[in-house]
Amino acid sequence: MKAQERHHLKQNEFVSSVADATSWYRTNQSTVIGGIVAVVAVAVLASGYFWWKGRAEEQSGSLLGVAMTVYQAPIVPPSSVPGATQAAGSYPTEKARAEAALTAFQQVYSAYPSSTAGIAAKYHSAEVLLSLGRKDEAQKAYEEVIANAGGSIYGPVAKLGLATALLANGKGDQAVKTFEELAANRDGAVPVDGVLMQLAAAYKQLGKNQEARTTYKRVVDEFPDSPYVQSARQQMTLLG
Repeated sequence: MKAQERHHLKQNEFVSSVADATSWYRTNQSTVIGGIVAVVAVAVLASGYFWWKGRAEEQSGSLLGVAMTVYQAPIVPPSSVPGATQAAGSYPTEKARAEAALTAFQQVYSAYPSSTAGIAAKYHSAEVLLSLGRKDEAQKAYEEVIANAGGSIYGPVAKLGLATALLANGKGDQAVKTFEELAANRDGAVPVDGVLMQLAAAYKQLGKNQEARTTYKRVVDEFPDSPYVQSARQQMTLLG
């Protein structure tokens, strides 16, 4: 085939292809435009969602920071000088500080329950509730953190808190079971030697001295470099 003829053939094929594409577009114009609009809409929605999520995380983090400031505020007993006022940023008693911190943490969680800061606030509110002696509420709060924490650190540490709350609430068997589950997870976020120390203390509180001694011995034998070894040895001596 001559070069000129091949050139004409290619031109005809191109023209034919363009014509076919133009014809298809005219026939399916509304569908094509609708698809483009849909893609653009999804992109806009995704962009808006990530902006909103980032904004929510920023705002919830700021609120959590305020709550933590209250949680860690100094205790300054009231002055006996007539007319004196409480120093700004301080509280007269630990109970007053705890109640103020609880309110602040609850505000964070109520406003941003699914955010990282919201989960952290719920965890700290459980700690505060336990310190105030509100054991049932603390237990419930820890359980909510465990249910909603996903893969974050707050899941396992809340489980540790839950065990403590159960023990304080007179549910020793459940507490021991929870401690044992945590201690069995060598790759977990919570150090096993620390869990074993709390498990041993729980056994001791429940009058199960042999189990307590065995658990303290596990700390000594399995974690020789643990900062708890000396305390574990002392407890073993006391238990005989």
